[in-house]
Amino acid sequence: MAGYSKINYDFNDLPKWITNLRDELDLSGVGVSFVRLPLGKGYTFLHKHKEQEEVYIVLDGKGVIYLDGNLSNISKGDIIRVDPKVERALAASNKCELVCLIVGALPAKGYPKNIKYRSLIDDGIPNWEKLPPWYEDNKKVIEINKKIRKERGEGL
Repeated sequence: MAGYSKINYDFNDLPKWITNLRDELDLSGVGVSFVRLPLGKGYTFLHKHKEQEEVYIVLDGKGVIYLDGNLSNISKGDIIRVDPKVERALAASNKCELVCLIVGALPAKGYPKNIKYRSLIDDGIPNWEKLPPWYEDNKKVIEINKKIRKERGEGL
């Protein structure tokens, strides 16, 4: 290991949804991900963390962030720090996509607990039962969440 890692991403051509940088940068102390949400789309479930504080940096677009029942409009240039225990989710506006950089410090030794997990810090606690407000009562999203839970090996 050379003591550093470098990669290059075209922010205008990021893959959709989530790009975790753990392996590309050989990360061991900080979690870093890009999120690119297509217009009108968002997270299908809420989540919080056991220990990890996160910082959301809006690189482009507009949308909303759900934080413990409150919706806040977000746009390019916004930076939001979120405590571990706050339930959160993101959605892009209906007029443009939303591109964010999400950063979280490694809270303690022993992460990732599951090496197959794509992110460095796998202390997330999904709330499968309560959908974000933009998908409330959406039967298609309920089925998507069931599929994700099954793929992750979580009981239904």
